[in-house]
Amino acid sequence: MPTMSTGLIIAGAYADKVRKVMAAQAKSAGMPVEEAIRAAAELNQRLFDIATGKGIDKGDVVRIKIEYVVEDGKIKWLYDTLTIEHWKKVG
Repeated sequence: MPTMSTGLIIAGAYADKVRKVMAAQAKSAGMPVEEAIRAAAELNQRLFDIATGKGIDKGDVVRIKIEYVVEDGKIKWLYDTLTIEHWKKVG
């Protein structure tokens, strides 16, 4: 099952990283990049709601992982596999 993983990233930059990772995975899988960008935007909306609710600051470090499937040319996120690892900035 394909997985999107940002690696360690400053929380303020996760949206760009998600977009870049998904565009790269789409190219290698022969999917339209436009679909990857659409799916990334959908995921980023959900991540923003989670991050603000959990008090994740822009300067904190996060690693985001989530599995997905491609059905009828569309990326479907498996939200039950979403993990957000969070390290709080100290000092």
